[in-house]
Amino acid sequence: MGETIDFPGPEQRLQLAAEKAYQAKEFLQAYRLYRELYTLEHTYAINQWLVECLQQLKEFSEALDTADDYLDDYLKDRDGFLQVGHLYVLDGQYLKAHRWLHLGHRQQVDTEMLQQLRFEIEKVEEVQQILGMEDHLAKKELLLNIDNLRQPVNYHSWQSLVQGMTSQQFIDLVRDLLPRMRNLYLIPKLVEELVRLDVHETFSVVDYMGETKTIDPSKLAVLPDMPVYQQIMARINDTIAQDDPILAESVIAEISDHLAISYPFLPPERQVNAWIDSYVADYRGENEQESQTKAKNSIQIRKERLRRILQETQF
Repeated sequence: MGETIDFPGPEQRLQLAAEKAYQAKEFLQAYRLYRELYTLEHTYAINQWLVECLQQLKEFSEALDTADDYLDDYLKDRDGFLQVGHLYVLDGQYLKAHRWLHLGHRQQVDTEMLQQLRFEIEKVEEVQQILGMEDHLAKKELLLNIDNLRQPVNYHSWQSLVQGMTSQQFIDLVRDLLPRMRNLYLIPKLVEELVRLDVHETFSVVDYMGETKTIDPSKLAVLPDMPVYQQIMARINDTIAQDDPILAESVIAEISDHLAISYPFLPPERQVNAWIDSYVADYRGENEQESQTKAKNSIQIRKERLRRILQETQF
């Protein structure tokens, strides 16, 4: 009998054809073949090839969208971490490059990789800092327009604002305008960006009660990492959710919205239980007016203010 010949399956044929096209620098054809292969083998390895082809085609935004399928894997992979960071820089998304760097710190990415990406960002920003100066007035006007809307900040408006903006340009703009900002959906986004950039200076900002306060972003964390936020969620999940899951879900939904628009001015840690109890009492229709403490009266006033802000928002 003759020898049995093993013919390559459809996946292997596509893989070989895609590799051949890539080696021949036929990147569009390679992308199409890898895209077809991706429908059969939805893996991180194939995703990397798709991203690489798109990078060669200078389709940086699409490459980043594609990488999003396996973002956790890119974060854990030395080469993948640098690849995504490099794409943010190539696409002019410098603040997102800093955000990716910040995420790498949190996930304890290799120090050498962090330093390499930081160096790349800094070198490109040095040049862009000069080239982008003429856009300053346009960016300032756009930020003021977003603030005047008093609405949640949509993705496209935010992208238009930060596209091509260096970290220093962003800091300078926010330093100038933050004291005048009144959009409680915008202020938290601006502050969180300052936190990710680890800015060591004080900023004036008006909180949701209309009071002017100062903040130091280097002493804050992004909302999910704020100790008070974590304590509130843990308390609800560990206690209320065990007895009444539906009530817990309702409380979490509302308090999450309130914390989002009040950030970075969250409840003090000593009042965590009082704040949660106040929401629970509202949902249960309990009247605690006679037994309320001064702290609880203050909480009720602040809750009513936050509810009014959300109710006045026109979606």
